[in-house]
Formats: sequence, structure tokens, C-alpha cells
Amino acid sequence: MYVLLSPRRRYLTMVVASLVLLGACSHPPRVSNGSVSVCYRAIPVGKAAVHDRGAELLGVHRVPVDTVRRHLPSWAQGQLAVEDDTFVCVMAFRGHFTGPQVDMAPPEESGPYAVVLVSSKDLREVGAVLLPSLPKAFAGRTV
Repeated sequence: MYVLLSPRRRYLTMVVASLVLLGACSHPPRVSNGSVSVCYRAIPVGKAAVHDRGAELLGVHRVPVDTVRRHLPSWAQGQLAVEDDTFVCVMAFRGHFTGPQVDMAPPEESGPYAVVLVSSKDLREVGAVLLPSLPKAFAGRTV
């Protein structure tokens, strides 16, 4: 069962999907966008945010923080500014999720996909959203 998203959540969902598509448009499938070595270190943080042992990591993308900063909560914007972070790591997971199973996801959301954002410098989670589907470009590109 999927929960209807609030206008704010729909907006955040569209932003995350747009970021994934934006990064996917410039590279061939099955290739990570840019150097993801920083994001390899972020994978344990992303996995720790997802409390579903059966969840599958689908992919990791390294996205410029300026692309997502204004769409994040003010505390996350402040954290990224203090860290002087230039990239954020975006991870997609497949499973059966409810909001309480994914740190920072709205408790009323549910869905088969979780997208987790982790700062690349301090390796802290800065946001999460649950989606009914992922853009094809994200699902087809893995680390």
C-alpha cells in the first residue's frame, strides 16, 4: 500500500528523481557519474539508515551539493555549509519500506524504494525519501 504524499514530499521526490536523471543523462548505463570513491566510504552510512535486512543496494551517485542544497531541510543545509562539502552521495535501495524503517524518511511514507542522501565529507545522512518507483536511469546504473 502506498501513502499519498504531501505537496512538500512530492516536491522533494521530484527533486531527487530529477537529480538522478540529471546525473544519468551525461553518462552511459552501468557507469557511475564521476569519481565515486568518496561515496564508497558513504555506503555503510546509507546501509545503516535502512533498517531492512533484506534491502538491496541498487546504486550510488555522486551529485554536486549545490544541486540539492536548497531542497534540503535548513539543519542539513547548515551541516553541509560547515563541512564545506561539495558533493553528496545519493543511494537507492530496493525492499519493502515504511517510514520508520529508514532514518529521516517521513513516518507516513511507504514504498519499495528508499533514496538516502549522505554528505561526502563528514559521512552523515542528510535526508531520505521513500518512492513507489525509481527513474530507470538510476536503477540501471550501479556502483
